[in-house]
Amino acid sequence: MSRQDPDIAGFKQQLVEMTKVRESTPPSVEAQRAAFDGQHGAVPPAEGCEITPIVVGSVRGERITPKGADTSKALIYHHGGGHMFGSPLSHRHLVSRLAAAAGVVAYNMEYRLAPEHPYPAGLDDAEQAYRFVLGEGFKPENLIVGGESAGGNLTAALLLKLRDLGLAQPAGAYLLSPWLDLTQSGASYEARGPHDPMITHAALTGCSAAYRAGASAEDPLISPAKADLAGLPPLFIQVGADEVLLCDSLEFTRRAALAGIDVRLHVWADMVHAWPLFHFALPVSGLAAIDEAGAWISRQLRH
Repeated sequence: MSRQDPDIAGFKQQLVEMTKVRESTPPSVEAQRAAFDGQHGAVPPAEGCEITPIVVGSVRGERITPKGADTSKALIYHHGGGHMFGSPLSHRHLVSRLAAAAGVVAYNMEYRLAPEHPYPAGLDDAEQAYRFVLGEGFKPENLIVGGESAGGNLTAALLLKLRDLGLAQPAGAYLLSPWLDLTQSGASYEARGPHDPMITHAALTGCSAAYRAGASAEDPLISPAKADLAGLPPLFIQVGADEVLLCDSLEFTRRAALAGIDVRLHVWADMVHAWPLFHFALPVSGLAAIDEAGAWISRQLRH
């Protein structure tokens, strides 16, 4: 499907031009957050979705209920943004479409960001969000957790933390272009670097330093690609072949398979980082990937 996308070449060129501007005049963290929320927050959510804010203690986010959804089953989603930007607003349009494709409720969750709130603040918030959704009456076997990029990092780390705490795992996890190795040591930085118009080694190194704040990148809760994955639930991973982060997904898949986990990896040819987030510019591949993820989520929750 992705090889036939008529929009990918033009989209990549736009990303190259945007990256040049950003590198010539680096924006502040505050400006980057505002721009990202402004761009993606302007994209309307999927039609027929009811959106309800969540403000309960330290838990922040929103509940998205598509028309006709099975309200006994849910997706808990952690947005991306290098652990430094992104919000429920920026990802509402994507999460609502994932929920609609899966036919479930979605919890589009907020978490504290670096550099103001480095590790483990975001992971602690993800754990609290998971406990909150359980408190809403959902059974673990009726939940999928997911996220893209840094949100995929939090999702994988959350699974490890739940396991180590002896808490029930969800029915599965969906990872989109996950950032799983903050040591930045994968071979894809060199092999796919010339093809990636969006993400650079230098940019990720800066985000890694801000998130870790001195903590070791070898810590499996910071770099889940370094972890023993035994005991994790089924996994579905989507990643673009033109991402410098490709090796993160390859290594995580390898470790999951060796641990006996049911894991599915789909590497989309020609695709860039987190392309379903740009479904409005890449409707062929973006919406196809959303439909694929929704179908997997639906199958995992069918019991």
